[in-house]
Amino acid sequence: MLKKILLVLIVVLSLMACQKPLADKDYSDFEHMDHWDELNDLPNGEVVLFYYSPYCVISRSIEDEATEYFVILENSGIPVILIHEGLIFEQGTQPLEVIETPSLLIYEDGEFMEIISGAKPVTEYLKAKVK
Repeated sequence: MLKKILLVLIVVLSLMACQKPLADKDYSDFEHMDHWDELNDLPNGEVVLFYYSPYCVISRSIEDEATEYFVILENSGIPVILIHEGLIFEQGTQPLEVIETPSLLIYEDGEFMEIISGAKPVTEYLKAKVK
């Protein structure tokens, strides 16, 4: 009986050791866009831009969940670039009016595709994207 318990314990511990936990990150750990002109240099394929303000309570409230999704997206090959609202303000010509934080701007091959704004729509889009 003791051998069975030890065997089960070894198997469980081995499986737990094989699981790779997601890195604990915050917004500052991701690549940031400093100037709107950088939109001209986006990589081919899909790119997710996240427009946020660290001073916005709503942006901060989804930080843990959003950054987990960002890690998963980046690990799957989809670049995620963050845009700090306060630091990019008046840095070049803003290509479209983004008035709400948080917002996702989705680009495909350098072309704007859609904008998703608000905490719930942003997290729902990211959750669906990583599945």
